[in-house]
Amino acid sequence: MTTTQLDRRRDRAASAHAAVTKISATVTELENRLRTNADLAQRQSQALRNAQAEAKRLKRSLKTQARDRDRLRKAHKKAVAKAAKAKGRADAAESKYSKSILAGLVDRAKEQDRLAGRAASAEPAPVEAAPQPIAAAAVTASPAAPAEATAQPVPAAAVAPQPAATSPWSCSTSSEPRSSSARPAIPE
Repeated sequence: MTTTQLDRRRDRAASAHAAVTKISATVTELENRLRTNADLAQRQSQALRNAQAEAKRLKRSLKTQARDRDRLRKAHKKAVAKAAKAKGRADAAESKYSKSILAGLVDRAKEQDRLAGRAASAEPAPVEAAPQPIAAAAVTASPAAPAEATAQPVPAAAVAPQPAATSPWSCSTSSEPRSSSARPAIPE
């Protein structure tokens, strides 16, 4: 074998080794890229599964919130109706209370007026315009004058006994409802 043949074979072997090295580097690079691609695909598929699970969870959450919102709306509507009904009952009770108080005041005023009328017709003496209580007269008296001399008599109508609670004209304080049949008709 000649040196030229040996050189050629050496060159071929060296170029074959260079090609193998180059191809090995390419294979290694492709293997690395495949691994990277597989890892990336695995991570992305996991992220996709996580996103799908999150989407399902969010859909369930939205459904639950919609159900809760409907329940709360119904409860709110019922509560508003109950509140309005309770307010109506309270207003009605207040109105009845006011009417009963007013009726009692009117009844007492009528009774006092009738008693004053009876006392005036039974006692022909004129009634003084503005009677003063005895205590007020004692305060206005001079210190030298005796208290009996300065005290003015009190009219009989002012000290008339109050009607008994059994009178049909008196205001009942019991819890029994008022009866309109117990009250006599008032002539006009």
